[in-house]
Amino acid sequence: MFDAETRYPLPDVLISTATAKAASDGEGRFSLPADALAVGAVLISFNHPRYQDTSVLVHQPTVLRLYLSPGAVSLSEVEVVAVEGVGTEVSKLDRKELESISKPLGEADLIRALQYKPGVLQTGETQTGLFVRGGANSQTAILLQGVPVFNSAHLLGINSSLDPDAYESVSLTTGGFRANMGGWLSAYLQAEPRAVDISDQQLKVGVGVLSSEIGYQQHLARYKTSIYAKAKSSYYQLLAKAYKQLHQDKGEETPLPDYAFADLNLQAYTSLPKGSLSVAVFRSQDRYDGTTDRLSLAATWGNQLVSARWKHRLGPAWLELVQGYSRYAFAMEHQRQETDVVDQATTGYFSNILFGLPLGSRGFFEAGAFLQHTQADMSTVQKDRQGRLLQKTGLTEKSTVSGAFSQAQLTFGKLTYVAGARLHTDLKKPYLAPRLKVELTNSGWASSLYYDRTYQFHHQVNVLGVNMPFDFLRLAPGKLPVQRSDQVGVAVNRLFNGAKVTAGAYHRWLDGQLYYANASTLLTDFEQDFESHTGRAYGIELEVQASWSKFSFAGGYTLAYSKLAQVNEFGERLWVYPVQDVRHQVNATWQYSFNKNWQLAGQWFLQTGSPYTFPVSIVPVQGMTPRATQRIVPGFERFNNIRTPVRHRLDVGVTYKKKHKKSLSEWNVGVYNLYNRANPYFLYFGVSRQEDGTGKIVAKQRSFLPLTPTLRYTCTFDL
Repeated sequence: MFDAETRYPLPDVLISTATAKAASDGEGRFSLPADALAVGAVLISFNHPRYQDTSVLVHQPTVLRLYLSPGAVSLSEVEVVAVEGVGTEVSKLDRKELESISKPLGEADLIRALQYKPGVLQTGETQTGLFVRGGANSQTAILLQGVPVFNSAHLLGINSSLDPDAYESVSLTTGGFRANMGGWLSAYLQAEPRAVDISDQQLKVGVGVLSSEIGYQQHLARYKTSIYAKAKSSYYQLLAKAYKQLHQDKGEETPLPDYAFADLNLQAYTSLPKGSLSVAVFRSQDRYDGTTDRLSLAATWGNQLVSARWKHRLGPAWLELVQGYSRYAFAMEHQRQETDVVDQATTGYFSNILFGLPLGSRGFFEAGAFLQHTQADMSTVQKDRQGRLLQKTGLTEKSTVSGAFSQAQLTFGKLTYVAGARLHTDLKKPYLAPRLKVELTNSGWASSLYYDRTYQFHHQVNVLGVNMPFDFLRLAPGKLPVQRSDQVGVAVNRLFNGAKVTAGAYHRWLDGQLYYANASTLLTDFEQDFESHTGRAYGIELEVQASWSKFSFAGGYTLAYSKLAQVNEFGERLWVYPVQDVRHQVNATWQYSFNKNWQLAGQWFLQTGSPYTFPVSIVPVQGMTPRATQRIVPGFERFNNIRTPVRHRLDVGVTYKKKHKKSLSEWNVGVYNLYNRANPYFLYFGVSRQEDGTGKIVAKQRSFLPLTPTLRYTCTFDL
């Protein structure tokens, strides 16, 4: 409980339900017994002599932050929202959980943390993004205050540009979607800016093995405004230059690329008489130069994003408007035999308006409209070794998608019903996406059944076919189809003496799917036709969460199948398995607090291999001139014909925190890949000569990092 003007905690606020009562303490905190919130949606009343009485409808045990003012309740922080998932279809991290996520390689990384959630599959050591429930990483929306980040990857997926320190809360929804979620196929990652909940003034400085950071936050009570700013920069390039200096006199070729990244977050939140205004600015920039004696690859890439959200209260109703701009661009020059220069930029403008109205004490109704305009610009230039132009191509695609949505939620006893629909139009035809959900809640357990349809109006293509963030968007419709997913799911959770067990099952019918056997052809033939495929994805997810006095644990298991239908020249349907078809995955994370200063944390995963295309034969090819060297050309039988080896890894870390008079210092010492597992991130083939003079294909692999120690120091100053 907080004062909306001063942002100071409010003690002695009376909190009551039909079966329980509590009062906020000196820090504004309060709690209600779990069983008081275990029977359907519950109306909670808040009363204080100097503040207006108010009531909030909540569903399921959750964390609320309520801001009271003498005349009103700020709806910027407490909203009547739709039913959250009772199973594994919704994963939510609040501020406390974001602060305590593990730090592989000494870097707190939101994407890495969410990859340990059920239903989210890792397809390789350096794969970026979130592969959710049989979908590709491009089918998961990453939304910062409602505006998408088109590509969040830094080099090779070592870490992402999504800093957990910059967000107040994060939720990943993989099923049972609200009607205001749309435009992506598989999942929605929603991040709320940190500035919405700042009540003090702090300066934070961090230094690690790979990067350093500085952050500042302050609440300006006079202006009812909070601000947050953070900058982060790597120094990989310094390590590469030092290595090069050490080896240049020895005539050795440096294997370390010249690489650097920088991330910036700027946020402001202002309380208004009847609502709030929140603005978030995000920028990331990467630079890479991997030039060697044999080839060169130089590139830059990055994001620019601005999001503004205005919330306003209309009596008991509420209004929300989001305006945003997002741009992702990369420029790449690749030289081996020829020189290829590729430039790509994706720019989007987004508008969303939502109106909400409570329906008595039983539920609420929401409706709204949206408009999204996206433009993708692509160009390629190819030159020979003498610099003569061989080929030049270019393409600009534009897509405007608009529509409306509505949704109602009603609770009757132990049952909650949610029904909604989202209507898209791309100026050519309408696309209707209905959503339905029924939830049953009883003492100690809950279950739900849901159906949702989603559409996606763009496809993401990788330029090189390797795990580098050189992906560009192709827009639909036109040459490419609109993607569609129909999903049914069931979920259940149960409480057991400090532990919570959640389980879910789903089945998805996919349409408009593409796979690129040779994506490099898209760089020289933008106008080629594409064949659309149907697909299936289904699986079972299980998660166990437990917390005791000093020990907390979360473990999960995912059984998943994903496949696309391909018709051969005889009209027969064959199943093709994409890279995200990872059948089994087991995850475990844990934390143990020895005391208020020392903490031990770890995370471990094991998963079966993902599909990979590998040659089945080799053909010697003689050059065009008598002295030309003979080359070995691989022969391929079918797409993704083998699977990579089983992957597993253990990361551990020890954290030491020390509270000083006006600061908090933290040391984090960790070990990445504790038992030195050689997991493959890249497979290739070699030819082994046999005794009879023939050649045999031999599979080889590249591994990412061996056992690697990490160190990071952070100090937070109270100003």
